[in-house]
Amino acid sequence: MSKISRKPQQGFTSVKITSLDQLLAGADEEIGPFSGEPITHIPDVDVYSTPESLFIEVEMPGVRKDEIEVFLHKGSITIKALKYECFDEDKVNYVCMERVFGRLYRSVEIPFPVDTMRTKAVYKNGVLTVEIPRIEDKRSQTKRVEVESG
Repeated sequence: MSKISRKPQQGFTSVKITSLDQLLAGADEEIGPFSGEPITHIPDVDVYSTPESLFIEVEMPGVRKDEIEVFLHKGSITIKALKYECFDEDKVNYVCMERVFGRLYRSVEIPFPVDTMRTKAVYKNGVLTVEIPRIEDKRSQTKRVEVESG
């Protein structure tokens, strides 16, 4: 039976989120981290771009695909997940435990306009890869506006 570790992690202080505004600066409650539950791990990410897309790769070994949530909101991407322990604490005598179990959370700013409707996320071999296609920033183009008489 899988479960979340109840033991405190050595050398790591979990973060208690008391206000979504503290973390997401006013984002909607539905994409908030875990409604006040402690975050035990912030996964490593690689962010890179090509002329066509922005790619975000997140290390999440041991996380089940159905425990991963990805949200795009107001110029950022938020990734949440839950990683369970895979053994019974009562029957195990820990000699060394360096892996982290519990709630994972990561938010990354998106540096340019993207097409959120064509975003794809693939989880393979413990790495979540999110591809977000770029779109042309039409705000920087000059456009003549005809003035009509009223």
